[in-house]
Amino acid sequence: MSRERTVVFATPYFPPDVGGVQTYVHSLAAALREVPGWRPVVVTTSARAGSGDPFPVYRLPALAKLSNTPLDPRWPRRIRRILRAEQADFLNVHTPVPGLADAATLAAGNTPVVVTYHAAALAKDGHPFFNAVARAYAGAEAFMLRRADLILGVSDYVADRFRPRYGDKVGVLENAVAPELLTSPLGGNRPYAAAFLARLEPTHAWKGLDQLLHAMSIRRGRLLVIGDGAARPGYEALARKLGIDGNVTFAGNLRGSAKFRALRSASSLVLCPTSPNDAFPTALLEAWASRVPVIATAVGPLAALVTDGVNGLLAAPRSPEALAGELDRLESNPGLAHAIRENACELVRSRYTWSHRVAEFVEQLTALDRRGAPVSR
Repeated sequence: MSRERTVVFATPYFPPDVGGVQTYVHSLAAALREVPGWRPVVVTTSARAGSGDPFPVYRLPALAKLSNTPLDPRWPRRIRRILRAEQADFLNVHTPVPGLADAATLAAGNTPVVVTYHAAALAKDGHPFFNAVARAYAGAEAFMLRRADLILGVSDYVADRFRPRYGDKVGVLENAVAPELLTSPLGGNRPYAAAFLARLEPTHAWKGLDQLLHAMSIRRGRLLVIGDGAARPGYEALARKLGIDGNVTFAGNLRGSAKFRALRSASSLVLCPTSPNDAFPTALLEAWASRVPVIATAVGPLAALVTDGVNGLLAAPRSPEALAGELDRLESNPGLAHAIRENACELVRSRYTWSHRVAEFVEQLTALDRRGAPVSR
């Protein structure tokens, strides 16, 4: 009987911490565990203990943090030991967060390296220090990408950035959601006109909550904000200034069934980024699977992922007036809202579950193993 093939996932963030990368890696590792002959192992810097995952999770301490990025020069040596102890067949690093992915790549030796790239762009509006660090990191990132045997963008938009330089070693492994979401009960009463789902941190101002608050001051209606962070008091103050604080509910961080119950209490989910950082927002898929219509600004990957009038509505970017107009369009056309809900849910069912994604992942790794060369989707 042949030995199980082991994939070591190196990710800077992991549950119980909340975020898109955390959800993606955890979901992919959990799905891989269910595939006969494959075994996931996770290496992360997330210090908080998890909830008893059924696969090994190594949580490495960090000597320092730059912004929200953990760093430690001891990581390459420690990761090298883990790769040997776990007899790693593949190393899958998740980036573009500096630090752990680079350390793991340095430690890889002869282990095939698969880089999964989660950002459509690194520059963030209004954060000159962060942008300077991102530019300085470009050299280290280039080494990692050259060393990689396979580069996977989480959307075609991301992969297209790398294809001119790295050619056919670039592939795609899109974001997905758990198939169980598709069987969740439909929301009944929807007291909120819109929901917004994101971390409320200063570094996430590009998510555009300020734009949505201004839109709600134009067309009125109730707004549910799911998420928390250091920037929340500023958004609460803006709601008061706009005179809509009575119509805005800040629900804080919600997880699991509580998050999806809250999401289904809204008539729409609004994604209104001001820059194309999100490669493939998890919230988009969660809303689609939950039959909540999505209103998105036509920025970066969202312009390709959302087809106006089919699986969502598209608004002009950086325009509260445009967002208000699309909210009115959805509310005034129940037939359109119903069609969007059903089309989006069927799209998830046919393409965007983790059972689809892990099958693609195994195929990509198997091709890499057999031919010593990458395979693109």
